[in-house]
Amino acid sequence: MCGRYFFDLSSSELKDYYDQVIPNAASKQVRVGYNEIFPSNHVVTLGLNKDSQIVPGVTKWGFQGFKKGQLMINARAETVEEKKTLSKPFKESRCVFPMSGFYEWDQEKNKILFSAEETEVMYVAGFYRIHKTGAGFETESIIMTTKPNKSVRSIHDRMPLIIPENLIKPWVSDLEFARNYLSEKMPESILINYT
Repeated sequence: MCGRYFFDLSSSELKDYYDQVIPNAASKQVRVGYNEIFPSNHVVTLGLNKDSQIVPGVTKWGFQGFKKGQLMINARAETVEEKKTLSKPFKESRCVFPMSGFYEWDQEKNKILFSAEETEVMYVAGFYRIHKTGAGFETESIIMTTKPNKSVRSIHDRMPLIIPENLIKPWVSDLEFARNYLSEKMPESILINYT
């Protein structure tokens, strides 16, 4: 969990984020809009700029692992600071993934979209790092996961760590707030949409 998510450009808010990053992402294939988002795609994330404002940017979903082809896409809220590879980026470079919803699969392999009941945009906690690659540098990001709420629990034992829109700024700017938020219970207002 979370291995895929949905970023729908028919949402004016998501379209606005997308339009802001595209001029500066010409060399990257930003994979959003009416599509499932897959690990290793370049995606829209929200973070702090040098003026401490929340702005959209482009990150590659997944940290390159120690083995060739290995990609770490999720971090458990309960253990993020215990993992050497994850602790420093979590402490220093938190971000948020805006999305329309996230996917899970049930035991019969039916794909299920979970979305927010009251809004068309869901915000999911994450963090990023600047990673040296053979061709230069890449900004890589990871989605935080936590214990599921009641609606997700019947399908999967993990879910993304959802951040209310009004708490995006403290999540990305205040480490103590972020540490405390890791143990928050997830909202029950998540809809199950069978696709």
